[in-house]
Amino acid sequence: MPKIIDGIEDKIFSSAFNLFSQHGYKNVDMKIIAKSSGIAVGTLYNYYPNKQTLFLNVFNKSWIETFEKLDNIIYSKGQKEFKINSFVEILYKEIFERKGMGKHLIKSSNLKNEEIDIKKELLTRVKKIISENEKDENLKCKYEERLLETILVTFIAMMNEHPKEYEKNIDYLSSFLLNIYDSIEKY
Repeated sequence: MPKIIDGIEDKIFSSAFNLFSQHGYKNVDMKIIAKSSGIAVGTLYNYYPNKQTLFLNVFNKSWIETFEKLDNIIYSKGQKEFKINSFVEILYKEIFERKGMGKHLIKSSNLKNEEIDIKKELLTRVKKIISENEKDENLKCKYEERLLETILVTFIAMMNEHPKEYEKNIDYLSSFLLNIYDSIEKY
């Protein structure tokens, strides 16, 4: 019977999240994760059959917390501009902190998982934050997924091109979302 280790799943999650965030998916293997978690590789395989399953678990679990933060902004009271700026700031920070995992957000359609479709969940929230009422929120855009990809690519481009200009990036991206909102209003 395998030995039960207290808090092992939290240790694995924390180690895997940090390693995937710092080094990206390709540069991390199960041996590195096991060592960082303080467990044997065989023990790690008892919890996750392969690296992709572990990555998807970490990726999805980490976004659940982000969605909770975004939802708090969406459903808060306040001016549209303030809400969009707060939304952008949280999303920017969350993607930035994920470094190597942040880029996988764009490619997440390649990482299909029954648990959660990150892009679909994020698109729902983007539509909610730029919509004043249900009519706008339910507006179906022919290019919805491309719009979300454009937003995500723009976030990552700002981080890569201007890594030390946090405030300017937030201001630009907030204006970008406000312009999208204005174009929906005219539509």
